[in-house]
Amino acid sequence: GLSAVALAAEKDNNSLPFDVRIIIDISGSMKQTDPNNLRIPALKLLLELMPEGAQAGIWTFGRYVNNIVPVAEVDADWRDQAKKAAISISSLGLQTNLSGALNDAAWGLSADSGFQQSIIVLTDGKLDMAKAGAADAEQINAQDRKKLMSQVLEKYRLAGANVHTLALSDLADKNLLQEIALETDGLY
Repeated sequence: GLSAVALAAEKDNNSLPFDVRIIIDISGSMKQTDPNNLRIPALKLLLELMPEGAQAGIWTFGRYVNNIVPVAEVDADWRDQAKKAAISISSLGLQTNLSGALNDAAWGLSADSGFQQSIIVLTDGKLDMAKAGAADAEQINAQDRKKLMSQVLEKYRLAGANVHTLALSDLADKNLLQEIALETDGLY
C-alpha cells in the first residue's frame, strides 16, 4: 500500500517539492474494518516518508470533516503536531463523508502551485451520508457519489493533483476508490 507513495514519487520524477494531503476515515465502520487501528502506524510511516521541502496537511472524516493538521511546511514542529494528532484517530464517526473530506482537502490546490500535489486517502471506502435506517439512504448516497465524481474530483483534475486511495478492508467500495484514483491519475 504505502509503496504507492514511492511509486507516485518515481512516476513524476520532477524536481518540484511535494504537497501531500492525507485524509483518514474515522467512521464507525472502521471498528470492524480496522480493529487494531493500523491507521495510526500507517500515518506515522507516511510522516517519516515525507521528503524534505514538502508541505502537508491531515484531515479526518466521519460525518464531519476535521483538518487536524493544517497544510504547512513539514518540519520538526509539524511532525510533532501530526504525531500528536495521530493518537486521536478513532472510529467514532457516524457516517462516511468522503466527498466532504475530499472537497475540503482540495483547498488551495492549483495547477500552478509549484508543488507536486498528492492526496492519500485511507478508508474502508463506503461512502455513507444517510442517517442510520433512512428510507432514502440509497438515493442520498447516490447523489453524494455523483457530486463527488463530478464537482469534487473536477477540482483535483483542474489542479493536476493525484488522489491515491488505500482500501483498508475487503468490504471497501473498490469500484468507487478505483474510480477516484483513475479520474485523478492516482493509484488505487
